[in-house]
Amino acid sequence: MRHHCLQHLRRAALQRPASARHFTTGSCLRRDFQEGDYVLLREKRDTHDGTLIKLKSSKTTVNHRGIIEHADILGKKPRQLVQSSKGISYRIHEPTLAEYVRLTPRLVTPIYPADTNLIVSLLDLHVDTPSNLLNTEPPLEILEAGTGHGALTLHLSRAIHAGNLPLPRASTHVSSSQEPDDAEDAVYLGESVSDLQESFLESWKTNRRAIVHTLDISSKHSTHAKKIVAGFRNGIYARNVDFHVGDVSAWIAEQRAARKTEEPFLAHVFLDLPNADHHLANVAPALHVNGRLAVFNPSITQIAECVHVIREQKMPYLLDQVIELGVGAIREWDVRPVKPRATLRKEEASQSLSEETIDPVEGQEMRDTELAEDLAKNEEKWAMVCRPKAGQMVVGGGFLGIWRRMETYASKETKLEE
Repeated sequence: MRHHCLQHLRRAALQRPASARHFTTGSCLRRDFQEGDYVLLREKRDTHDGTLIKLKSSKTTVNHRGIIEHADILGKKPRQLVQSSKGISYRIHEPTLAEYVRLTPRLVTPIYPADTNLIVSLLDLHVDTPSNLLNTEPPLEILEAGTGHGALTLHLSRAIHAGNLPLPRASTHVSSSQEPDDAEDAVYLGESVSDLQESFLESWKTNRRAIVHTLDISSKHSTHAKKIVAGFRNGIYARNVDFHVGDVSAWIAEQRAARKTEEPFLAHVFLDLPNADHHLANVAPALHVNGRLAVFNPSITQIAECVHVIREQKMPYLLDQVIELGVGAIREWDVRPVKPRATLRKEEASQSLSEETIDPVEGQEMRDTELAEDLAKNEEKWAMVCRPKAGQMVVGGGFLGIWRRMETYASKETKLEE
């Protein structure tokens, strides 16, 4: 019975024409505010952020300008006016994603909209609207490690939102011709309507073509971020996101075991972690060739450590760029390992001096001894260059390193053999 009803709901999704997709921005501009919506209250002639509130008919918002009844806002449209108890006029707005991220309560500092937009742009995400649920290609999967406030999670989800079919109206209710006679007992063919809706939602989720996996080590932060993502415009982007709690390397290992494959499954990875360099080796096998790895840290030395670790352990990453994020502008940084010229000159001078003052046979023996010591110590005295390239002035912000996953030498050799 359950299977029959689910088939009906799936058919409704498959038969829904592409033109029936709802355009969120337009619908939000026209619809009335309802219970549970977030509203931005701004004085009539004010251009500042204003106050973000969640509507509840029994609640009020109080400030030095008087009391505003939420019930007075319900049923109104964006940009209409509402009066406080002191006669002050407030204009009500549908908050943008940037305003929502800045003004929602936080447990940790969010990545601000200017930076999240740049990060999403650098990942160069492109998704297409699927024609039906029968697509057999693997989905686009992105991993964000360090959920934090959920700001980047929302921006990533918005960027890949078109990759998933919309939930058809049939998933929210049963058609009138199939409703049970007893309205109080909401049961369809032995299954409650809520159970059927839940079953359909799970079925829909397994057929998603674009997914954001977001992971945080703190369950408290993850729970809070989940509420933040679900709160924006009735959770329009929430179903694209799967929330996880734990260590990123452990999560990747669990996913590879659950999927029973050694093949990579992640299109892009974003690490906002204090010890990102500890996870780079575990991320590489799960990241598709040509996929991007982005590391965000407050200090350039943390990015430099990633560069150093990747070079030392010969990981299959190619550094695309390192940039400094700020409130006004961005500037690119030169971050690379080099062998200092002073060290090279010292070695050359030492060799010249030896050749001039020491017997050639003894000199060769000394050089052989030094070479053996050097090899034993793995002595290649490299240093890190970390300096801003010529560019714009910048204030505040953090640092973002972007790497591209390369093919390993083993895979290249295998292809040549084939």
